[in-house]
Amino acid sequence: MPTVVSSITYPNARNLGQLRSDLAAALGFSAAGASVGVLANIIDLKLRDANKLLYEAHDWVKLKFYTDVALGTNQYLIDYPTHANPERIKAISVLRGSVWSAPLPKGITPEMYTTQDNTSWPQRWEPYQQIELWPKADQIYTLRIFYIRALARFTQDADYPTVDEDLVYLVALARLKAHYRQPDAKVYADDANALLASLKAKSWGKDTFSPYDYCSEEALVKPEVV
Repeated sequence: MPTVVSSITYPNARNLGQLRSDLAAALGFSAAGASVGVLANIIDLKLRDANKLLYEAHDWVKLKFYTDVALGTNQYLIDYPTHANPERIKAISVLRGSVWSAPLPKGITPEMYTTQDNTSWPQRWEPYQQIELWPKADQIYTLRIFYIRALARFTQDADYPTVDEDLVYLVALARLKAHYRQPDAKVYADDANALLASLKAKSWGKDTFSPYDYCSEEALVKPEVV
């Protein structure tokens, strides 16, 4: 499960309070005045469910980040970056002199622990409670960690959804209309599916996307002798 971190801000997007108000109007409840407050919990729940569902559905471009961290001499464990989803670390590269390495292969096999103390530059990694490198570092290195941002807090009126707010709105609206048995629920569900497909297609454009961008899931190869 992704870690929920502090709220994210997107200029010109609608926050939770604004999305709730728009959904209440779209459902026909805006004229109810103060009584709309009774519906706030279920509206917020559907918005959070939509946000989480869509977050898990794709590695959205605007959630791709990298952070540089220092690995000390004889060190082999490092913390995950503060805003990273530990389950969606995409690649780790090592700065050797003035050159960044290719993405390190992911996977430390049991037999490698036999030579863990034979210090060298980091050549493999494995995600545990912390990120583990193999072997121990023979000097200080800078690591560049590529990751997907963790799901942000989405509970306060001023909080923004982590993924595209129009998509979150449409998914939540379709589910709410179905919940209240409104006849046009399928129309909004179809709209949400069309927008989701469109946004994914833009992320997967042939000139910008390759499934081998990071190579973090490649099969283990023969390690270098250290």
